[in-house]
Amino acid sequence: MKLYYANKTRSYVTFGNFGDDLNGWLWPQLLPGVFNDDASESVFVGFGTLLNENLPQFKRTVIFGTGHGFGKLPQIDDTWKIYCVRGPLTAAALNLPEALGIADTAILVNRIYRPADTSKKYKVAFIPYAWEMDNSPEIFLEVCRQLNYICIDPRWKVEKVLQEISKSELVVSAAMHGAIVADALRVPWISVKSNAGIPDFKWKDFCQSLSMEYKINRFYRFNSFSRKNPVFKYFEIKRMVSYLKKLVHQSKFQLSKDLVFNDKLNQLEEKIYLFKRDLKSGTFD
Repeated sequence: MKLYYANKTRSYVTFGNFGDDLNGWLWPQLLPGVFNDDASESVFVGFGTLLNENLPQFKRTVIFGTGHGFGKLPQIDDTWKIYCVRGPLTAAALNLPEALGIADTAILVNRIYRPADTSKKYKVAFIPYAWEMDNSPEIFLEVCRQLNYICIDPRWKVEKVLQEISKSELVVSAAMHGAIVADALRVPWISVKSNAGIPDFKWKDFCQSLSMEYKINRFYRFNSFSRKNPVFKYFEIKRMVSYLKKLVHQSKFQLSKDLVFNDKLNQLEEKIYLFKRDLKSGTFD
C-alpha cells in the first residue's frame, strides 16, 4: 500500500513542510511494514487538507484523519474506506456519520515521540506558515531575535521541529500542524492567521474535534511590498514584533483538556486496530 500526503505529490515544491512531511515520519512507525512505493494501486491518505476534487482516483482509497477545507468535495464511491476524518465539519461536509469526525491523526505523535530531554528551553516559540517562511525567512528570524523567541522553521526535518516544540513553554503558530502537534505534546499554543487564503474551516474543524473554540488572531502581512523595499521590510518587522508581543501577553493560550484528548487518542487507536484487521483479511488486495 502506498502512503499519500501533500508534499510527496507536489513536485513543484522545493522545500519541506512539517505538516505534510510528518505523515512520512509518523505512519511507518504506527503501521510498520504496511507502506511501500511499489505498483500497488491501494493508497492510504493520511492527515492534510486533501479531501477535495484534486485527490486522484485510486483502485482502493483509505482515508485516515484527512480533512476538507477548500475546493469541491471529492467523489466518494465504494472503492473508498473511511476510518475517520479530521473533525465534525469535514464529516458533515462529506455527509458522513458524526462519529467519524474524530480528530486530525497527527495527534498520534503523542504515542510515538519521546524527547530525549524533557526540560524546557524556550519561553516562546513562533512557527511561521511554511510558504511565507520560504518567501522571506530573514523577516521571521529578525522578529524572533528581537523578541527573544525561537523561530521554528516548518521546513526543518520533522524530528527537529518535534524537539523544539517539546522544549517550548508556549507555541505561537501560523502553521496549523504546529498547533496540532503542540497540543499533542501538551504544549500550550496560540494560533495566528497570517494569510487571508488560509481557510478558517480547517482550523475550526481541528479545534471542534477536541472541544475547543477556534480563536482567530488575524495578522495579514504586506510581504509583496517588503520583499522588494527595505523600508517596507523595516516596518513589516516592527509591526510584527509589536503584534506578537501583544498577542502573547494578552491572548489566552489554548490546550485541549486531558480527558478529551485521551479519549480521541483511544478512538484513533481503535480505528488503527480495525484497519490492521481489514488489511490482514485482504480487504485492500
